Amino acid sequence: MKSKIPTYPLNKSFSKFEEHSRNIIIADFDDRFRIFDRQFPHRHTYYEIFLLQDSSGVHHIDFEAYPFSGPVIFLTAPEQVHQLIRKKGGHGFAIQFEDDFFNNDNGTDSRLYSYFLFDHFQTHPVIPVNEAEWDKLKTLVDLALQEYKNNLSGTSSLISAYVKIILMEILRIRKQHFQEQEIQTGTQHQHLLHFKRLLNEQYTTHHEVQDYAEQLRITPRQLNSLVKQFLNKSASQVIKERLLLEAKRLLAVNSLSIKEAGYELGFEDPAYFSRFFKQGTGMTAAEFKKSVQNTG
Repeated sequence: MKSKIPTYPLNKSFSKFEEHSRNIIIADFDDRFRIFDRQFPHRHTYYEIFLLQDSSGVHHIDFEAYPFSGPVIFLTAPEQVHQLIRKKGGHGFAIQFEDDFFNNDNGTDSRLYSYFLFDHFQTHPVIPVNEAEWDKLKTLVDLALQEYKNNLSGTSSLISAYVKIILMEILRIRKQHFQEQEIQTGTQHQHLLHFKRLLNEQYTTHHEVQDYAEQLRITPRQLNSLVKQFLNKSASQVIKERLLLEAKRLLAVNSLSIKEAGYELGFEDPAYFSRFFKQGTGMTAAEFKKSVQNTG
């Protein structure tokens, strides 16, 4: 399978590692007099927080268009297909890190950031910020960047702490802007976090709400109620959307036939997969594949 959309590892980012932090990059940039050079569909193997102060355009993330006018925050997770189209350059910051950043800390907070700020369920990967919010974020990122450029005792721990504070601040800003419920570490959120993790691991083999409810040791009705409370969707809708997202990625990124894409996702009947895709997207898989090729 030959990839049609390039995938960039962290060591091929637009900046370089500091010697003491090989799994994270913090950089500032100013390209107000030129256009940023990745204005085509691509993917990363890493997480990215991209803070842009004074530009405008549209950010296509997993085939959804998000118009923006800075200042703005972009949050992208590994494997997401995205294309940032700007009308002009700008200036700001990028924080890029691999999954190790979350895994190195066994605390619940780290996994909450991973699954609630960067996940395949997120509906707000583009977050507008006002001037006061930008100033506060800039102060925090400046401190992280200053530490990143050092090589002193405790530098790695301080960088990790600064980035977690920045994530916490972004979560707070997103909650305020989009009227989201408070993210806490109680039983309900743990069930939701566990459901998200299971779905990301098992969407090719488990397509029914019952499959996940059994593993969570709750009833399908309880799982539906939980998902509806926090995501405003039914559990079956979330499962369907996860499958459709991956179907789009497979059809766009790899030279798979429609039949092969269906098999990859656990659909043994190609006709059923075609109906599933058409019902979920409003177009046939062939039409979607053609539309991506025309815009890629």
